[in-house]
Amino acid sequence: MAAVEYARHLAEQLAALRSARKVERTRLRLEIATAELLEETSYGRLTVDEITERAGLAHGTFYRYYAGKHEIVLAVLRGFLGAIRGMRPSLARVDDPYAAIHAANRHYVDVYRRNVGLMRCFLTLRSDDPLVAEIGSRADAGLVARVTRSIARFGAPAAALPPRRQELLIHAVIGAVDALLRKVYGASEPPLVRFADDPETIAQILSDIWYRALYAADPAPAVSAAASAGTAAAARRRRASPPA
Repeated sequence: MAAVEYARHLAEQLAALRSARKVERTRLRLEIATAELLEETSYGRLTVDEITERAGLAHGTFYRYYAGKHEIVLAVLRGFLGAIRGMRPSLARVDDPYAAIHAANRHYVDVYRRNVGLMRCFLTLRSDDPLVAEIGSRADAGLVARVTRSIARFGAPAAALPPRRQELLIHAVIGAVDALLRKVYGASEPPLVRFADDPETIAQILSDIWYRALYAADPAPAVSAAASAGTAAAARRRRASPPA
């Protein structure tokens, strides 16, 4: 599944639930409204009144499903991070480590730029809210496990490091991704906003950093170019495909 706006992803789920129980459809309407609003405003400014107005529901209806905005935002963030995992490309048949790194990074860049408000909300609350921090820690643990399996599969030098050092290295490259993307997309006035319309270059830079850190070598220019071309071709195929 290609990276999409999460609110649109939920709206597609709602459209597919025409015969579902009202309670399921109402819950989805509230979550769609919350996801849309978080692309427009901050968590601190978000109100239940705005959510119910956007969803076209009575104010009192909200409290039949959620105790307050914190609870619904947690539900949206959990669903969003789960959707990121569901949308990511399958790399089982990719036989080149740089191509695998590049595909994963390009996917994450696309998810981030299409869901800047949700990412901003998640990263902001994560530093202050224990429940959001737990969601993030679980997501990080899953990613660390996938990277660990990948470097073992490809025989990367990092796979031979002592476990604690290996884990720290993987967390370092994961952190580099979020740090750069926040400077491009995530701040109220991103200092690197001039790169916002060039996701491929961002993905290449991040992939080069990952490859050098995990494989202790520079990626071959031909391999890097092939990975970029493959991603571009896949994007063209997705744009050309009729919607499901």
